[in-house]
Amino acid sequence: MTRKTRRILFSIAVIAFLAIGFVVLMYAQGYRWDFQNNKFVLAGAIYIEPIGPKETDISVNNKSTDNKSASLIKNLLPMRKYDVKVTKADYQPWEKEFEVTPGIVVNAENIILFPETLKTQIILPDPVLNDFSISPNQKFIAVVSGNSKLSIKNYSGDTASSTPINFADKKKTLSVGIPKNNSGWSPNSKKFIFWRETPPAGRQRASVISWYAWDSENSSLTDLTGLYERRIVLKQASPAPMPTKFAPTKAMWFGNDNNLLVLINGNILEMDIKNESVKDLGLSEIMDFDSFENKIITLKSPDILMLMESAVQNISALGQAKFPAQKVLFSNDGNKIAYSNGSAIGVMWLKDTDKQPFKKTGEQETIYQGTGYISEIYWHKYNEHIIFLENQKLNAVEIDKRGKMNIASWPEAISAISYIPKDQKLFVLEPGLIKSVDGEF
Repeated sequence: MTRKTRRILFSIAVIAFLAIGFVVLMYAQGYRWDFQNNKFVLAGAIYIEPIGPKETDISVNNKSTDNKSASLIKNLLPMRKYDVKVTKADYQPWEKEFEVTPGIVVNAENIILFPETLKTQIILPDPVLNDFSISPNQKFIAVVSGNSKLSIKNYSGDTASSTPINFADKKKTLSVGIPKNNSGWSPNSKKFIFWRETPPAGRQRASVISWYAWDSENSSLTDLTGLYERRIVLKQASPAPMPTKFAPTKAMWFGNDNNLLVLINGNILEMDIKNESVKDLGLSEIMDFDSFENKIITLKSPDILMLMESAVQNISALGQAKFPAQKVLFSNDGNKIAYSNGSAIGVMWLKDTDKQPFKKTGEQETIYQGTGYISEIYWHKYNEHIIFLENQKLNAVEIDKRGKMNIASWPEAISAISYIPKDQKLFVLEPGLIKSVDGEF
């Protein structure tokens, strides 16, 4: 072999070494060759982690991945859209389309597959069931029958027992009502509040609405209306007298088994049953409210959201809702709120998020716009989905609006629901039947 040939071969070898080294280096740094555009591009990735159920099938562009619980799909060419699916037999599928950004991992870690069908067990048959509410510890069920009878079912023992709610005044009960979202139950499930309608008294033309608190420890009733009007209001000093009539449009427990928040004439009052006192929180023109720990979120007429820290009497205006709303609800961790007007559901973030999709404090999204009537909404345990009833149909919608919005639906006619986030336990009211949904929901 001549010297010239050896030089040529050496040069080729050096060039090949440099070329291969360059390619290896580019690949090591996350670059991939884009054959469509004939150039190296920085690749991206998609990370998928379903919360439940276990052992799902994860695919990208109809190509299955090996992992069943979580999957990092690497080396994806950027500026392209990828169809990601998570499936499992007997569950409704989850699907989204993501666009990959150079050098960025797209995360989807809040995926829940809901069951294809509701597998249920009957826990209470009653042909005249009208409404119900499950206590937080799931030992008690407040049941409205025939619109005017209330009873408390106890399921804590070996056998179920029932306590009918009777009133000492012997007045005819026209109807009874219970607060939604299980807010009628005190935090430790010891007490339950409800309202009762009786015929007009004296020369009154309108029927009379009275509120009561039932105590599970001794099955006693406290007449909240009488307590307020005949004892508490008389203790209040000027110059800021309380309303003389106890006529809440909403009431719920606040912090313990003695404190209530009540909405009267657009004002929120804090009522202490034990100490027989009441305090005006300085919130007026309120349409609806909810509480979390020592915080109170309010929906101010017409559609301004306000947050109050009760302990320090600090009130902050959060801004205007994306649409005129009627109901507001804290998430289970207190970091978000949901609001609804009967046909749409919106979400506002109260805290910056540290996971994708990133949200800033005060940011809002309309996550659902329906055509029917939304009667009840609950936050799912992990606060990334909302469970709701629309035209007596059960639905669950995710709040992640990236790509395709995933909505799980079921065809059963359901008139009321009760959801215990801590245990991921759902109860439904079908005609004449209260049922528990099997498994975690």
